[in-house]
Amino acid sequence: MFYIIPGTRLEMLDAEYWIKKIADADRLIMTQNDIMKFNQEIVEKCDSVYDLRSYRDSFTYDELLSLIKKYKLPEKEMYFRNGETVKRDFYNYIANNLNISEIKEVNPVQYGITIRKTSLRSFPTEIAVYSRKGDIEFDRFQETSCQAIEPVVVLHESKDKKWYFVQMYNYRGWVKVTDIAIAKDKEEVFDYLDTDDFIVVTGNHVRTQSNPYDDDVSEIRFDMGTRIPLETDMPDSLANQSTYGNYVIKLPSRDDKGNLVFKDGLISIKEDVHHGYIPYTRANVLNQAFKLIGDRYGWGDSFNGRDCSSFIMYVYKTFGFALPRNGDEQEKCTGIAHQFSDDMSLIDRIETFKNIKPGAALYMPGHAMMFVGMDSGVPYIIHDFTGYGAKNGDKYDFVPVNEVMVTSSLLPTSSGIPFIERFSSAIQFEM
Repeated sequence: MFYIIPGTRLEMLDAEYWIKKIADADRLIMTQNDIMKFNQEIVEKCDSVYDLRSYRDSFTYDELLSLIKKYKLPEKEMYFRNGETVKRDFYNYIANNLNISEIKEVNPVQYGITIRKTSLRSFPTEIAVYSRKGDIEFDRFQETSCQAIEPVVVLHESKDKKWYFVQMYNYRGWVKVTDIAIAKDKEEVFDYLDTDDFIVVTGNHVRTQSNPYDDDVSEIRFDMGTRIPLETDMPDSLANQSTYGNYVIKLPSRDDKGNLVFKDGLISIKEDVHHGYIPYTRANVLNQAFKLIGDRYGWGDSFNGRDCSSFIMYVYKTFGFALPRNGDEQEKCTGIAHQFSDDMSLIDRIETFKNIKPGAALYMPGHAMMFVGMDSGVPYIIHDFTGYGAKNGDKYDFVPVNEVMVTSSLLPTSSGIPFIERFSSAIQFEM
């Protein structure tokens, strides 16, 4: 038996249920060249998204200090995981570890690559801080994650030399030094990454084959959307294992000084990966989204999960899109936009979906979702969400969900207002 959210039926958890309702489900929406142009429009339109190939070479003292100081230490009472109140000496330690005194008048940037999935933090510390006593899920110092094999620009180093302040293509924050391999220059990074011969992780997660000779490439986990270059000089065997039945992948690694080196690894051809990006069709968008049904919600991608906006971002990454990280930024993206005004009636809101295609991203304040189709005249959505409201007398009780699930858009939020009545826009990522 499965527990199903009110308004959702078991067959609705299968992508094919929705795909068969789409007349042009397998039509190519955009080519890879179109998507590359679309990404360039995102860079031009969204302040938070960068093409790191053309990133600046250095920052002045004031510029770099301003970027680091955009993250403000809390002024309200906060708590550690064990429920203890955060004291001022902890914030003093963090402020000292920002290493502001080492910022120069001119600060050249360095380029690197993530060797594994890593967290981007507001501050150079692994210690979690929560705004509610007893909360262990919403670490307020957790910003997002950065997938493996992502280029980063290193801007600064913490005083304890355990953290880099970095810019990835759509976010900035502190990451562990041990998760970054430093390149000789920008060219070393992009000569490697810009290969035409690569695979994309299309499953929720995949792992490399076990390698008893080298832990650096053994059972490394990659998440949906990770783009992995293939080895061009194909060996017959690797680590005393035949390469037959495997993709030979070229992975970034760190030498004993933290510099970028490359090592070969293996991913079985039976894994859920695709040679190159997936063709961008509505059927494929829904297929990708539904692979994550039941996956644990994770604020800022914690718990090896995703949150609402990164769910959208990583699904679309499998097609080659480079979307902004946060929902409010995605909502400002280029594409075909449909707006919901505050004075629209429920009937008008439902009517709007006659012009919205399945796979479109939906936004409301603080939340991102995906439209999957209509059922009995009601728009349905798939989303990675924390929960909903269940009527109890004259109030609504919060029912935790904390996973990716298909729901009716009429499902009440925790305040009792249906999700659909809070929608602000729908964006189809297409030109």
